[in-house]
This record gives sequence, structure tokens and C-alpha cells, in this order.
Amino acid sequence: MKTNFLSTLILIIALIFISNYSNAQTQTSGNKVEYKGAKKKLAVMISDVKHFNTTVETVELLELKENGLTFEIVIVGILAKEIVENKELIELIDRAEKSGAQLVICEYALDILKVDKSKLDKRIMITPNALIYMFELNDKGYNTLVY
Repeated sequence: MKTNFLSTLILIIALIFISNYSNAQTQTSGNKVEYKGAKKKLAVMISDVKHFNTTVETVELLELKENGLTFEIVIVGILAKEIVENKELIELIDRAEKSGAQLVICEYALDILKVDKSKLDKRIMITPNALIYMFELNDKGYNTLVY
């Protein structure tokens, strides 16, 4: 009996925590966020549409230009194919560019996924290998994150 009660109590607490966490995540949408880090150069490597969307939203909230931040979005994996073939992602590309982020795509991923590079949006810079590119950004003083 005590085991069932404790299990139920833990489940209820977990559900409350998850609900509060979800609310906290959605409440930041549309609000400015403050970056308190010392480094002004940031880069993130992303491999799927969901994380691309989240990254673009974050870039918009950071107000890069106003805060003197540099931000690079490095595209790898299946997103390298999606970014070329899924025309709905043009809106995200537009928003990222308008916010001041630089988009970079992995040529190695494009080759593996047999993507026609001539169809790639001209605003996206190509790097031969995203991992090496991220190491180089780190050497240049960027805070880097694989997301």
C-alpha cells in the first residue's frame, strides 16, 4: 500500500514539474532574453528542423546586433537535406539572416545525402566539414554548442 502511494505521489510531482517546465519554456517566446556570458561570439551545430526552429527563435530573442553578438548556425545531418528540399524552411532562413546570424552548411553531409548543391540557398555558406569548422570556431574564441 505504501509503495503504491509513494509511486503515485512521485508521479504527481513529476507531472507538476514537467507542466511547470513546459510553461516556463513557452513563456519566453516573444520576450527579449539577456545573455550574461563574457564571450560575444557564439556558434551552434544543429541537425534537425526542430532544433533549427528553436535556434532561430533564440537568435531573435538575443537581439544580436543590438547586443554586439556574433552567432553562427552550423547545419549538419538530415537538416542539410531538409534545408535544400523543404521550401517551408525558407522562412526560418529569412528570420535567421534578418536577426544577423550566419548560416553555414556541411558539404560532407550534402555529399553523403546526395543533395544537389546548386539548389542550396545562396545565403548559406558551405564548409567542407562541420566538425572541423566547429573546432576552428572554438579556436577563434567562439562558445560552441552541439544541439
